[in-house]
Amino acid sequence: MFGNIQTKSVLRKVSVASPAPSKQNLKSSSAPPAPAQAKKNPISSPLPQSVTKSSRPNTPQRKTPSSKLTNGSSKQSLVRKAVKRKASTPPPQWDSSDSDSGVESDLSFDSARKRVRSSASSVDPSRTLLDRSHPWQGPPADYPLAHAADLVSSDPKSRPAFREEVATKIELQYPSNSKRERFYLADSVESDGFKSIEDIGETVRFVCANYLPAPEAAKASDEDTGYERRLTRAFKGSEGDPLEYKQVIDEYSELIETRVKDGTIEKVLAAKHGLSFDWVKRILDQVYSRTVSPYVDSLKDYQNGTDFVYGELLYALCSEMFKETGLRSDQVFVDLGSGVGNVVLQAALEIGCESWGCEIMKNPCDLAELQAEEFPQRARLWGLSVGKVRLIRGDFLEKKEIGEVLKRADVVLVNNQAFGPDLNSKLVDRFLDLKDGAQVISLKSFKPEGFEIQERNVNDPRHLLKVRKLEYFSNRVSWTDAPGNYYIATKDPTDLIKFQNSLARKRRG
Repeated sequence: MFGNIQTKSVLRKVSVASPAPSKQNLKSSSAPPAPAQAKKNPISSPLPQSVTKSSRPNTPQRKTPSSKLTNGSSKQSLVRKAVKRKASTPPPQWDSSDSDSGVESDLSFDSARKRVRSSASSVDPSRTLLDRSHPWQGPPADYPLAHAADLVSSDPKSRPAFREEVATKIELQYPSNSKRERFYLADSVESDGFKSIEDIGETVRFVCANYLPAPEAAKASDEDTGYERRLTRAFKGSEGDPLEYKQVIDEYSELIETRVKDGTIEKVLAAKHGLSFDWVKRILDQVYSRTVSPYVDSLKDYQNGTDFVYGELLYALCSEMFKETGLRSDQVFVDLGSGVGNVVLQAALEIGCESWGCEIMKNPCDLAELQAEEFPQRARLWGLSVGKVRLIRGDFLEKKEIGEVLKRADVVLVNNQAFGPDLNSKLVDRFLDLKDGAQVISLKSFKPEGFEIQERNVNDPRHLLKVRKLEYFSNRVSWTDAPGNYYIATKDPTDLIKFQNSLARKRRG
């Protein structure tokens, strides 16, 4: 309910406690001209009274973060105050001794996530992108999505994107046998708020580029006559005609729906075995903006100087890590300290592998559950098959499910940038259960440089790890824009066995 208009919403309700975790034996963590006359009365649907031309401010002010997650029981709901894609969040204060650069930056999570672009992701010939969970023919599926229209309806800072009294409603077809997503042509007045026009344009661009046969894709994506260019011309920086914009959307949606029904899109997807990085990012951004962004301020609730510090590895770095480890769709990925679940979902989408995460902090866990609900529905909307996702709430040193999956894991990620020596030591002991050849990615090395096998330390489990030091470029993590290092440790007992055999011969001789 907003104002006097009630809108049907499928937005999830979340209950989160704002206080940081109490001290304990810490074991885990883890983005104006004068109005123009519309040519005709817009075809529109009722929106909250605030989403009107009369309520458009002359100079939008940047929003001061105020969306707090409140104390309460698991059934207490949170009212969304604004839908934000780039809400400002203070960087975690890492201990300077643990930092590669010592440089910090007041970057928002979302702004850092959006700045990095990369080339195509790896292609796995054994992977099938085509989603077969719902028939590609017959009645369209009605997936329980967090529709963009619901985000706008819940945001009192949203205004019509065009110079019209009431925002026009459109429905956008995705490349699957599904009902269309609902949008209002309305944008937040805040620079960091949800922008429907941007979301629509990006989605149209990626669908045209990736789901149509080459000749038709080239025509639909043409820089002068393609759909994205026509949408830009119709918008004209809010001075355009909403009817013309809607007409282009309808024409595009009819084309995509036709290509779904005649089997063209199904055939195109069936021939693909990998997604480009930007394609992955487009889908993950949609999930994040509809679930985490409205509550991102809650991620500030951590204690600096403890194992409970929150920071995100951004898309580009995670993609690089997947490539370096050779992660494949038939393997198992585990993120220990998975936060809101970003990397878990990225592995399931980009690689198509079975993907697990475990997080102990309540607020990130609650937001991770929202993402986990939205992610498979949005993947189906895009016609994509993704890996199985499992998110566990609790201590990764104690959870039985994590202990069991680690025995099968091929790649384990630990963002241990803020972990203390005790927790890192316990993690090394846990790695004893890993199979030979399993790889552990970390921000700090579990094995000191120059640490050699000697008779007095022959039983140290760190000798089972062969470590590679790699560099990541700038804008790869949420807490700083500086470059840094990460490490990949492979469980390989070869050197230890050789030493033990040599030691045994020495003792016998």
